[in-house]
Amino acid sequence: MLDQAQKNEYLESVLIPNFTHLIDQNIYSALFDHELKIAICTTKTAQSIGFKNWKEATGLSFRNYEDTVLAAQIFAEHYTEDLMDSLHQYAQKIYEIQKTVFKTKNIISFIDLLPYNGKFVSYLVTYVPILHPCGEVVAIQSFAIESRFFSHQDYLQVIIDQNKQSKYLHLDKLTLRQHEIMFLLANGINQEQCAQILKISRSTIGNIIANQLCPKFGIPGSNTKLLAQMALNHEYHQLVPSSLYRPYIVVLDEKLAEQIGNYTIGLNPLSE
Repeated sequence: MLDQAQKNEYLESVLIPNFTHLIDQNIYSALFDHELKIAICTTKTAQSIGFKNWKEATGLSFRNYEDTVLAAQIFAEHYTEDLMDSLHQYAQKIYEIQKTVFKTKNIISFIDLLPYNGKFVSYLVTYVPILHPCGEVVAIQSFAIESRFFSHQDYLQVIIDQNKQSKYLHLDKLTLRQHEIMFLLANGINQEQCAQILKISRSTIGNIIANQLCPKFGIPGSNTKLLAQMALNHEYHQLVPSSLYRPYIVVLDEKLAEQIGNYTIGLNPLSE
């Protein structure tokens, strides 16, 4: 195995020089070293987390996910009292993903979703392991592009009161959990992704759909596709439950999602 000096030498002599041509390009990308600290990043990435240039962002790490001062700088206007705990859990999830890339040598893609002014801003993020010629992972390079996660992301309404009477069919008869699932299904979110977002098992999602929601909406059997269409027809895609107005990390590979967090954000970090 490489020692720390060998890893640092390869980072400084090969990886960082190869990254420098990206610094001023219009992309979100960063290089994380073997300690999961930012070694170098694009200017656009640095500015997205509150810094002027990549040099100011050097040394930052999601390992410090409980650091309130750092979180306040990175998340800026998102770092409110209501979202504080969720943002620390969100940062922990990213840290767990990064460690999994190092351990497994797998490329991992996930949706990075942040709430802002009643809407959501989402990115498709990919972490790519960078290998030394000996085959050992010595760094991770991240790439991110703006993406749409919710099918109707541009049209989501600002959160309304759960008990508000409206045109939404059976809204007054839905539990909060049922409302969450109807909103997600109406936005094209599958059962696996629902499970990650709600931090419950996929089987629980399936049981709620089969035994609670389908009967309530007069759908025979367990038909997720038909229920999703019903939810869309009655405009649940616009109705954000207050409980879902928080940041999310949704891993796109089901097996890796289980490996990283078993559908939860609040677990202790993976062992070092």
